[in-house]
Amino acid sequence: MKFTLSTDTSCDIFRSDLKANGIEYRPLVYTIDDVPNFDEFKADADYKAFYDLIRAGKMPTTSQINIVEHEEFFDMLCDKYDGDIVHITLSSGLSSTYSSACTAAESVNSRRGAKRVYVVDSLGATITTRHVVDEAMRLRDDDLSAAEAVEKLKYFTDHLHTWFMPTDLMHLKRGGRVSGASAVLGTALNIKPILTINEHGGLSVVQKVIGAGKGVRTMVSKVEKNSAKLPHKIYIASADSDLAEETRDAVKAARPDCDVEIGWIGPVIGAHTGCGAVGLSFVSDRPRSEMTL
Repeated sequence: MKFTLSTDTSCDIFRSDLKANGIEYRPLVYTIDDVPNFDEFKADADYKAFYDLIRAGKMPTTSQINIVEHEEFFDMLCDKYDGDIVHITLSSGLSSTYSSACTAAESVNSRRGAKRVYVVDSLGATITTRHVVDEAMRLRDDDLSAAEAVEKLKYFTDHLHTWFMPTDLMHLKRGGRVSGASAVLGTALNIKPILTINEHGGLSVVQKVIGAGKGVRTMVSKVEKNSAKLPHKIYIASADSDLAEETRDAVKAARPDCDVEIGWIGPVIGAHTGCGAVGLSFVSDRPRSEMTL
């Protein structure tokens, strides 16, 4: 292998699986009751316990990895491994984590000489970042150089489409992400917003539908319209959602040739969505800027 692969835990891959696949990681941090916690979730029970706390009324907050923490992490990797590092981060459109990683990498690269840290913006979170890590691992195992892999990952991330539907509008109100009136009215009318991660890695509300069932069908229609012709992995994201299996089954019916897997929405994103959110991520032949709505 010509490079070492690392990521932050926005990818929501079990930490034991990251270790088993030789992927280094830097945990993100979430805070509950003023107590900071590293995102070190290793099993389904860890995620379920987190969402049980939200159901009990807790309101988690999140914080980014700063420049100094990134620099310490990259220096550790350079001491531990020969060759280059390819590090994949949470979207620059959602967090300053990517920016601080780039600044830290520049500092490390200026001191390390022959070794180089490359930072890749996943332009996504949770299952989207997981998709990017999967592809990076494939490129690593195919023995590409770090520079070659980074170029291919830029194209890959631009052709990942992600759609999701938060279902708990009152949680969004508590977090200050929607107004109280919108949350109350939306809950009363059973309105569900359908969002996508746009070409800049930020969130765009595309439409609003009545009922979670229609929301699932709307997201699955995006798979039918935009997913790549060749078979590929499709991930379903779940914030401990009752809709995850229904979404998986509907996607599998639309694309029976594709492997469809349910993954968790972890605490860093789940702190913002609350319980019940569901989403999907798939590879497209079209860049995000040309997706069919």
